[in-house]
Amino acid sequence: MTRVVIGLGFRAAAPQASIAEVIAAARDAAAPARPTLLAAPSDKSLYPPLIAEAKAAALPCLAIDECALKQAAARITTHSARVAKARGVGSVCEAAALAAAGATARLAVPRLVSRDRQATAAVAIEEIN
Repeated sequence: MTRVVIGLGFRAAAPQASIAEVIAAARDAAAPARPTLLAAPSDKSLYPPLIAEAKAAALPCLAIDECALKQAAARITTHSARVAKARGVGSVCEAAALAAAGATARLAVPRLVSRDRQATAAVAIEEIN
């Protein structure tokens, strides 16, 4: 069995369209693997546009706490100094995807950025034996 997770990061005022754009791009980039879960930082997991888009995408969204994001940070591939200063990890979407997918997960799709730069997504995969 394989667990495939789309991790998300987004600015405080990101529109639903930006979140939808990166989810669609992540799904396309991960094909033929099929994501079954979204993951976002706990403090953003109740953001109405995220909830609406998770429903539209028919994917549940898992809230990832700050500690789990930081534990996954050693496995990310994108390192933004600005994001690291603000959030403690170089890529929120990559860390969220990896944290939700599991301890042995790997990034299948590194950070993707919406055209307006308001949202990001990454895909992590864990093979479960």
